[in-house]
Amino acid sequence: MTDPSNNQPILIAFPKGRLGDELLTRLEGTPLALDETALSSRVLRIPTATPHVQVLLLKGTDLPRYVAAGVASLGIVGSDTLDEVDVDLLELADLKFGACRLSLCGAEGLTLDALRHKPHLRLATKFLKATSAWLKREGLTAELVPLQSSVELAPILGLADAIVDLVQTGGTLKAHGLVEISILGTTSSRLVAARGAYLADPERLRPLANELIQLLSR
Repeated sequence: MTDPSNNQPILIAFPKGRLGDELLTRLEGTPLALDETALSSRVLRIPTATPHVQVLLLKGTDLPRYVAAGVASLGIVGSDTLDEVDVDLLELADLKFGACRLSLCGAEGLTLDALRHKPHLRLATKFLKATSAWLKREGLTAELVPLQSSVELAPILGLADAIVDLVQTGGTLKAHGLVEISILGTTSSRLVAARGAYLADPERLRPLANELIQLLSR
């Protein structure tokens, strides 16, 4: 998969959190499984079972910038994150796993029609670009309240009328007394590459990218 004569390691950026947990599980027992000892330590670069291939674990929102800057040659990130950042990346494949719905959610009984008639609609979300694009498609105007975490609390505490957030099972919504009102779109994991690195070193990166696609698209 890699040229052992080239001692410069290939760095792959993996996301932390829900998507990263699923990714690591899928790679267990494969040539790209992460070294367990290094994974439980504070080292920045985590070796894999393949020589000269190492992994950086990054926050999803930061990951595209590390790859675009060439710090990591390849990366795996949610399409929802890609839609929110303005960086130059090669998107190599839709890996399909980690699929979620990006949904408008609110208190049980609240409808989209009721939100349309609010004189000053407020939506809390960290997906500002995707929400703005949906509002434009729907012919709606709303004040967007940017939140990075605990967005489910916004309608409960009166910060917003509804939220736009990722929904996988719906368990978190149910725990907060919220339901899906409308689905804006779907998201999944994507394999991306640093444009310069991928075009400059295809002999090393393309086989590795193909290996990731094969392992993660199963």
